[in-house]
Amino acid sequence: MVQVKIYGVARLKAGVGTFTREASTADELLGMIPNITKKEAKDLVLLVNGKPAGRHTRLKDGDEVVLLAPAGGG
Repeated sequence: MVQVKIYGVARLKAGVGTFTREASTADELLGMIPNITKKEAKDLVLLVNGKPAGRHTRLKDGDEVVLLAPAGGG
């Protein structure tokens, strides 16, 4: 199982702050986020075990994934 933590605007949209799932890649996991489509999820910043990761990053049991919306300005 992979532990997922969501922060910022993404957390508000998802309606949850944490969840666990079984997924073999980050791309697969992005399709499992509550209330967020895979298309919306592709813009999220992804960290695996505290390090920047891409959509093709392989996940293993016990990994911690952090998702957050990119910083905006104005």
